[in-house]
Amino acid sequence: MSFEFPANVERVIERYAQSEHISPSEAAVKLVQEALKAKKPKVVKREITEADLGALRQNVPIFAFLEKLPDNVIEGMEAASKHIRAERFAPRG
Repeated sequence: MSFEFPANVERVIERYAQSEHISPSEAAVKLVQEALKAKKPKVVKREITEADLGALRQNVPIFAFLEKLPDNVIEGMEAASKHIRAERFAPRG
């Protein structure tokens, strides 16, 4: 696969290639890869704090019950719920 870049972009790629001591084609690939990485949304994992758990226990009465269930029971409930939702008719619109 080959691409035609506008002249101003080609000049930037050539300057970048010279500064990195790589070929212009390698520079173009590297720049495109970096641009694609920058477009990906950043996933931020947040730890659940004891305060979060306390708020859930207080505001969602069934949470304390569900919290005590083994993981395999919760996973079975999730699978059954997905199965039930999949069997419902899709709304017409």
